[in-house]
Amino acid sequence: MTAWHRRLIGWGLALVTTLVVLVNQCNVGIARDEVVYMQAGDHYADWWAQLGTRALLVQKGVKDLVSKDGITRTFGGPQPTDNNREHPPLMKTLFGLSHRILSGGLGVDDVTAYRLPAAVLHGLLVALVVFFVLEIWGLAEALVAALLVMTLPRALFHAGLACFDAPIMTLWFATVYAYWRCLNRKWPWQVGVVFGLALATKHTALLLPFALGLHYLIAGFREQRWRGLILYRWRVIVSLAVIAPLVFLLVWPWLWIAPVQHVREWLAFHMNHVHYNFEYLGTNWNAPRFPWHVALVTTLYTVPVATLGGAVVGTGVWIARRKTLDARMPGTLIALSLAASMGPFFLGTTPIFGAEKHWMPALPSICIAAGVGTVWAARTLFRLVPPGGQVNLWIQRAVFVVACGLVVGAGAVETATAQPYALTWYNALAGGAPGGADRGMNRQFWGVSARGVLPVLEALPPPPPGQKLAVYWHDASPAWGFYAKQLPRYVDNAGQEQAGIDRSQIALVIHELHFNRHDYMIWKTYGTVQPMFVLRSDGVPIVSVYRRPSRVPAERP
Repeated sequence: MTAWHRRLIGWGLALVTTLVVLVNQCNVGIARDEVVYMQAGDHYADWWAQLGTRALLVQKGVKDLVSKDGITRTFGGPQPTDNNREHPPLMKTLFGLSHRILSGGLGVDDVTAYRLPAAVLHGLLVALVVFFVLEIWGLAEALVAALLVMTLPRALFHAGLACFDAPIMTLWFATVYAYWRCLNRKWPWQVGVVFGLALATKHTALLLPFALGLHYLIAGFREQRWRGLILYRWRVIVSLAVIAPLVFLLVWPWLWIAPVQHVREWLAFHMNHVHYNFEYLGTNWNAPRFPWHVALVTTLYTVPVATLGGAVVGTGVWIARRKTLDARMPGTLIALSLAASMGPFFLGTTPIFGAEKHWMPALPSICIAAGVGTVWAARTLFRLVPPGGQVNLWIQRAVFVVACGLVVGAGAVETATAQPYALTWYNALAGGAPGGADRGMNRQFWGVSARGVLPVLEALPPPPPGQKLAVYWHDASPAWGFYAKQLPRYVDNAGQEQAGIDRSQIALVIHELHFNRHDYMIWKTYGTVQPMFVLRSDGVPIVSVYRRPSRVPAERP
């Protein structure tokens, strides 16, 4: 098999992964963060489309678009969150462009059109894992590692959202891979471009220099001693320090005006980010100091157990064979990538405290190690079959394939059972979704589970002609505009908090620990503690639907 054929396998897996993500997201609800990014993305895409059209056709108005006022109207504003200027624009722009292209003449539904770029990037991640591991180990390790990335339950969920968490995992790993490749290139411009795109995706990319820098120092010292700390592959440093900021600047027009000030404001916003409410081991956390072990425990509970076991074995194999591997120390680089992604959460003072989405760039490292460990274990079993004869050869091959298939299959089964409520799912170490709930682990985020109760609302009897069925949407209210398209026209949004509950005939409670008060508010207002329906994931309640007894008929006439 030629190198070209092997790379074709990587691109084939990328296509399959993209399709899997797109199919899976069809049943995933709308995250409230997505709504903001979708709206901002439409504005950004329109601005770029107008700029390109006017420039190509030599029309008037280019100066107006790129003026301070023109840029501010689309990308900024006086308040920290105007036009979502607190987040870099790359993915939002892609969301908007995708929606502009696909939902028009091609007829793709709005949500899928917005989410396509994230799905494509997840497919790219799988391909990059194949390419990286191919160069270090071999085809078997590359395939297993890639399939383990594809069968990460939480990662598959995040990859189907028009958000930044899965895309930054891809661009983080792409930067790591580009850096490693560029250590052997005379003109390593690629790493600067990719790192610039990572910066334009999410502020998490600012942690990457810790991994790349430490690897550079170690590799440089090993090869050239003290001189190598600077001169080892100095052009890579220039690429990261010069090309990356230029790319970052190019794709974010908000930085074209007052770049230093706006970068400071961007960083300050995230260093002083409002803290999420997040349940972890039975406690609602919303202010530091946070538990130092959150990243460790949550990873142990949200990565398939077979993948974790393979990663432990693979780490041992990598250490044992480190002297025979590439001089650029890929194992050290992968380990540092994981450490840089997770490290800040061990300090207990991170600006944001939450789930695995905040350290998702660590996941490819785990899967690569698991790919190496799985193949090593399979080859060990392979050797237990006595050699000799065609039959024994086929038995050896079958043992090898079955051993690898069991690990990948275990992840695939857990991935399939986790969807579409993957944030409620936990692995066997936690005891599944029920065990996660018993241990007080967070059940969901952003109100995404509300989509599962749309059929219940649709089945309710309609109100009298000219009246509305007012629903208290709770944490899913930002997504009301999308859900309204899937419901009868008489279903309406009652509003927020107590005023919304007072106006409503139906009320949703999306279960998180800090939302318990909404149950009490509804019980008092409705005069009942009995929900009409409870949406569950493997027995774990995630959304309760209440009906005001005096206002809604019990069933259709």
